[in-house]
Amino acid sequence: MELKLVSGGYATLMVLGLSWAVWAVMTAPDLDEIAGGWLGQDATVSSVPLVGQLPWLGIMLALAAYAIWQGVSRWKVAVHRKIRPWVLAMVLFNAIWVLCLRRELIGFSLIAGFILLAVLIRIVWVIDRSLLVQHVDRWITRACFGLFAGWLSMIIVAEALAFSAMHAGNPDSLMFKGTSALAVILLALFLSAISFKNPMGIYLNAGALWVLSCIIIDRYSGHAASPLFATVCLVAAVLMLICLVSALRTRIQRILSSH
Repeated sequence: MELKLVSGGYATLMVLGLSWAVWAVMTAPDLDEIAGGWLGQDATVSSVPLVGQLPWLGIMLALAAYAIWQGVSRWKVAVHRKIRPWVLAMVLFNAIWVLCLRRELIGFSLIAGFILLAVLIRIVWVIDRSLLVQHVDRWITRACFGLFAGWLSMIIVAEALAFSAMHAGNPDSLMFKGTSALAVILLALFLSAISFKNPMGIYLNAGALWVLSCIIIDRYSGHAASPLFATVCLVAAVLMLICLVSALRTRIQRILSSH
């Protein structure tokens, strides 16, 4: 009974924190108005269009569902008890990240975003090395945190590049565009390396690939068109897609071998 009460309280705190973050985003001004417009769709070549940002809302709903699900029925499973402090830290820094963006404190939001990403990587690392007994647990737990970590990694890179342009760079210069392309390539290489033939790579790659694909499409056809940058990002996207397919193939083989 005591464990159930703790799990229920944990789930309640998590849902409240996620709900506040969603409310703060829904009532905040458009990104085009934050920090002088540096996070707007056309501010830099790495700016993320609105469609690339939308998965955040779905991820928040999925994490709220995860909190209720594990709090009610999975409180005995070791992996969920193990990641609870990290998940609460994730909720906290997610709220701080959103709050700083809302108050146009892009520097502080970037720091909170990096900490949030580090916490998510820690959660993903624990999940990847833990035994998830039920198939539904594997899909829900891995998907919630894997997609969030992959999506956030690309968002944070874009925010860091916007912060650099805001303070010390010319976003229209060839050097800045080249630096942005290099940052995207390095992130793609990192995600590909850690996710190749790894079931968690399905979600890490899928989350990041969504953002990258939206950036590529917008750079080819949007107002801030930059075909060269888009082509470089396309190379990174193809590499990530190859690793995504390899992770899917490994996952399917493991499922088939377990039957």
